Amino acid sequence: MAVLVHNQGADWNKELYDTIFDRVIPDRTNPPSGLIAHFGTPRVAGGWQVVDVWESEDAYRRFAEEVIFPAAQELGTPPFETTLVEIHNSLIV
Repeated sequence: MAVLVHNQGADWNKELYDTIFDRVIPDRTNPPSGLIAHFGTPRVAGGWQVVDVWESEDAYRRFAEEVIFPAAQELGTPPFETTLVEIHNSLIV
């Protein structure tokens, strides 16, 4: 089942997001297996947020554990909170 993944961090900013994004998805024409959509935006309360849609929780967790978390640790990024929810309905136009 598809999942929406919401990552947010109060100490993140556009520059840090761009750095980590370039590291984990260097070729935009070859996205990770299972990724349906990706959005990176500033948070209203400050900081940065990322909203993804993945084909499954397993696909997201595999990519996070193998690629995102090691890159974040290597770069010494500040922590971020992650929320996953199953998608009930979607409309893509």
